[in-house]
Order: sequence, then structure tokens, then C-alpha cells
Amino acid sequence: MRRLYSKEIVAERKARLVQSIATLKQQGIKPRLTAIICSEDAAAQSYVAVKRKHTNEVGAAFEAVDLSGVRDQDDDARAIQALCARPDVHGAILVMSSKPETDELDLANLIPAEKDVDGLSASNLGALVQHGAKQRFTEPATPKACMALASSVSEIAGKRVAVIGRGRTVGRPLANMLISAGATVTVCHSGTKDIPLITREAEIVFVATGRPKGFGREYFRDGQLVIDAGIGFIDGKVSGDVDSAALEDLDLTLTPVPGGVGPLTSVLILENLLQLIERSRENHR
Repeated sequence: MRRLYSKEIVAERKARLVQSIATLKQQGIKPRLTAIICSEDAAAQSYVAVKRKHTNEVGAAFEAVDLSGVRDQDDDARAIQALCARPDVHGAILVMSSKPETDELDLANLIPAEKDVDGLSASNLGALVQHGAKQRFTEPATPKACMALASSVSEIAGKRVAVIGRGRTVGRPLANMLISAGATVTVCHSGTKDIPLITREAEIVFVATGRPKGFGREYFRDGQLVIDAGIGFIDGKVSGDVDSAALEDLDLTLTPVPGGVGPLTSVLILENLLQLIERSRENHR
């Protein structure tokens, strides 16, 4: 088994971000990313820590607003609207648990498209599905990272692809991005029968369910490219969805967790942030 790390891609993209942010600062603009935290679980805290690290490293400002102690959704909504209305907040991400206590969709859609760096609001996801040639929208960062890593190894167009997971943040938008890229896509989920039979037929497999080490050797075969976008914890340690130890004797390529999709997602969120700043400037010229 070969491991596909994102380190080189991340370093190259971060170097460009450092230059772009330095230029913006000279023009009186300091990009600011705000994380709105609505969860106390370990995965959410880890997610925020990684985003803070990458944001600081490229010279942008990072702000974390903890709403995890707020139990009234109306109070959450008012706080999110107030944050997004601030002119010094150029982009916002909503950090939820895998089992949110509040309605994630309602809160996510309070982030306006012009500040939605995660690309997960209804307006951005709707434009992604429509796939209009002249539409301008923000692509979801994690699926975008999955696509970038897969494309660094293999042409996606014409490939048979399996996506395990149908979540709003990864699986569903990723499937649409793959279709737009020319792949033939099968989406597997909890209601799918005989998933290993489907995934072993695919040339590229994307896994995004949040089930740590939930997918072992029976799901994969030699010659595949496997992109693991899952994140969870086992005994306090970060783990992906794929049981990588069970795949050691297979001749395939796997993105590790940590070190694969996650770091690249952080960088792509920052690229989306600068894209939104540029669009805002264009609209005000």
C-alpha cells in the first residue's frame, strides 16, 4: 500500500496564499476567518485547531466564537447573523458535531453566500448541482480537497467511482462534482446492499462517513485509489474511516488520516476566503 500525503500540494498552495495575503494587507485588507463553534465534541475542537494553525501560518486573522453552550437555536441564529454582518469578517465556517443538537441546515443557511467559505449554504450547493457555465459559487472545501488529491494521481473523467457516504458536507456535493468531472458515480450509504461488491468494482473510492476504521480489506482491491475523508477518534487518537492497517498487503494508494484530506481542506477554505474577498471588491468597483 502506498500513502498519498497532501504535504507537497499544501506547501505549494500555502506559499501562494502567503503572497496574496501580504498583498491584501498592503492594500489595507486583513483577511479574517471566523469559526462559529456549535459543538463541544473532540472532532469539532480538533477541526478548529487545525483551521487556526493554517490560517495563522499564511498571515490571515482567525477568530473562534464558541456558541456550544447556547441551547436556544434562536440565540444561535442571532449570534451568527451578527457575526456575518461584521465588515471585518470576510468568511465564516460553522462547526457542528456529527450529531448536532440544533438544526444544522437552518444555521448553515444563515451564513450568506458571500461569506460562506465552506460552500455549504443552500445557494452554493444549489449552484453546484445546477452546474451552470456562467455561475459563480464557492465549491465545498472538503469535496474540493478530495477531488484535488484524486486528480494528482489519476484522471477522473471516464473513471468508475464509488462514494461511500451521502452526507451534505462531503458525499452529496462530492458526487455532483465527480459527475461534472466526467466520472461514472455510484453512491453507497446505510441503505445500500453489498457495498463491498460495489466498491471493489470501482477504480477510485471516496469514503466519508465518520465511522473510524469502519471499512476494512473486504471493501478494496489491488489497483485502486482510495481517498479517506473521514475523521473520528479511537482512544483519543484521530482516525479515518478506512482501516489502513488491514490494507497493508494490497497494491493500492490511500490518503492517510491525518495527513491527507484534512490539511488540504484547511488550505482550500483559505483559498475560498480570498476568492470571496476578490468578488466583493469586484462588486464594489
